[in-house]
Amino acid sequence: MNINRRTLIKATGAAAFFGHPLTQSWAAVQVDKLVLNAEPQQQLWLPDGDKTKIWGYSQNVIRLQQYQPVAITLHNKLEESTSVHWHGMRVDNAMDGVTGLTQEPVEPGESFVYRLTPNDAGTYWAHAHHNTYRQLALGLYTPVVVAEAKPYPVDQDLLFVADDWLLGRDRQIDTASFEDVHAWAHAGRMGNFLTVNRQNLPEFEVIAGQRIRLRVLNTANSRILNFEFPDVNVMLIAKDGQPLRNPVSLKGVLTLAPAERYDLVVDIPADMQGLLPIFERSGKQPYLAANWKITGRENIPTLPEVSPLPSNPLPQRDFKVTKKVRLNMEGGAMGRLQAAVYQGKKMSVDELIQNRQAWTFNGVANMPEQPLETLKPGDGVEIELVNDTRWAHAMHLHGHHFLALNDFTDDLIWQDTILVAPGETKTIRFVAESVGRWLLHCHMIEHQVSGMVTYLAVED
Repeated sequence: MNINRRTLIKATGAAAFFGHPLTQSWAAVQVDKLVLNAEPQQQLWLPDGDKTKIWGYSQNVIRLQQYQPVAITLHNKLEESTSVHWHGMRVDNAMDGVTGLTQEPVEPGESFVYRLTPNDAGTYWAHAHHNTYRQLALGLYTPVVVAEAKPYPVDQDLLFVADDWLLGRDRQIDTASFEDVHAWAHAGRMGNFLTVNRQNLPEFEVIAGQRIRLRVLNTANSRILNFEFPDVNVMLIAKDGQPLRNPVSLKGVLTLAPAERYDLVVDIPADMQGLLPIFERSGKQPYLAANWKITGRENIPTLPEVSPLPSNPLPQRDFKVTKKVRLNMEGGAMGRLQAAVYQGKKMSVDELIQNRQAWTFNGVANMPEQPLETLKPGDGVEIELVNDTRWAHAMHLHGHHFLALNDFTDDLIWQDTILVAPGETKTIRFVAESVGRWLLHCHMIEHQVSGMVTYLAVED
């Protein structure tokens, strides 16, 4: 049974304003069921070498339908505990997948059922949120595509999931570097091998004159990626799963912090043939990340103007701000941090480093004893993100989308992850939604594990 927006509002009343159906709706509709195994895997990335041992999920992509409830059973086939966080999806707090905050870890050989109703169509991803700095680096993630009721008018809908892996000379994951506190205190643990859709230099087969929807995700632990799409016309239509009110032409490179996603419309020129490159430009020299492989040409009429995606059931944009919060980021290499509180005790910088802590939010390293702010559903919240460090930080809020400015448009846009440059201040605004404890952290995951994490409490 498919539920349209009108049916959802009728069934859930005021809860639909916040984008979450009431729990009893589960008993009234058909529930899809999926199985997701967390398991060891292997990839042959270099033809003259051994396969690289990684971790992954049994679903290369999870495809869901907007408003259709789903029960996803995680089977943990690893030798350590894990969990699944549904990044960017506004789920019930008990389903958010943060061990120690919203659920207990799923032990080896055990299972856990995640019950979700994806109210927002768009591009999201699922990833481990237990020992995240290790498990994400090993590859424990998968993209999530929530389909709109009516397919968007393109010839192909493709994924572009980018990751950088740190491989040793044996072409295996460099696991010894997981505990590199020096990297934690700088930009984070950087890889040396780029994949797209877990492939080395993939080719996307297209026909000249086609229009492509390209869902671009940065799943790297810490690297900011910059992609260039020469010789094709590119329009941005969504950020972090949420449609832009008006499509925006991409000028120059597409910058993605870890965990950010963009939906693009790419028009392949009708007179092109052969291979067209896609470059990654975060290094000193351009790196060939993938190619468009033009396999033919059709007599295709002139493509129409790129249209916006249908909007998702988010709160009204003109909500009143009733709570203002400042979040000050300090620490890291070459920072000015002198002391901070860690696990309830004030410590010097040397003591913090001995405890593998390098960063703070409002003078507290790692998870605080009290929430950053206590809210109630419906509160309009403004958080001022102040980066008083020498390093960039990708700030991610769980369970919500927030309004903020972005470098490519003057419009406030909905997003769930935002890049804050060194010395920069950015302001995010959102409406508190579901009751629970919602994580707010830097998605340079090594920054999170070494201090940059807090939470908001939404209490009814």
